[in-house]
Amino acid sequence: MPFDDPFVFLLPHTHFPLWFIVLFASSSLAVLHFVIEKEPPKTEQVPVLLIAFVMSVFWISTIAGELLNCLEALAALVELPQALIGLTVLAWGNSVGDLVADVVVGKAGQPGMAMAGCFVGLGTALVIQTSNVYPNAYELHFHVGIVTAFFFLLLSLMGSLLVITWCRFRVPRFWGFCLVGLYILFTAVSTLINVNQFERDAAATSWVSAW
Repeated sequence: MPFDDPFVFLLPHTHFPLWFIVLFASSSLAVLHFVIEKEPPKTEQVPVLLIAFVMSVFWISTIAGELLNCLEALAALVELPQALIGLTVLAWGNSVGDLVADVVVGKAGQPGMAMAGCFVGLGTALVIQTSNVYPNAYELHFHVGIVTAFFFLLLSLMGSLLVITWCRFRVPRFWGFCLVGLYILFTAVSTLINVNQFERDAAATSWVSAW
């Protein structure tokens, strides 16, 4: 359903777009809650917390989708490969929230939860992507960038497994610096690969146009 689809709302023979109805309803509920609720609740309201969590996820997903569209448009305007934008700006913006959350959880005395949060994102993204194409199989088109990313991911995961096991399930400080250095090396190598691929594609397009 398009978000600007008109509906009859409040007044007969008066059509308002769907976005206006949603905005009016949510704003009215927010103002009503602000007027009625003058004091914080005495006890934890689990249903309200669950609803707030779900709505936060929806908002983050929506904003992330719009950010991705803006970055794709920016890459098309400045004639940069979309993979390069994804490796730099999009990856950094997507990781800021996880970085802040993991640091706060770690300082709060829950290092296990912080470590688990670092590895949950990959599996969740793959589950969502495969569910979108179900019952068909998700096809992954292999190229040099995918192989490079897989190599560095496997190296970081296997290295973390070996180092943490060797240190009796403690994460030493030097391994954190090693992971940061590994990410910097991966970003540099992937950037060079994408820039070279983009230049070859541009040259091939120019040659075909000239021919």
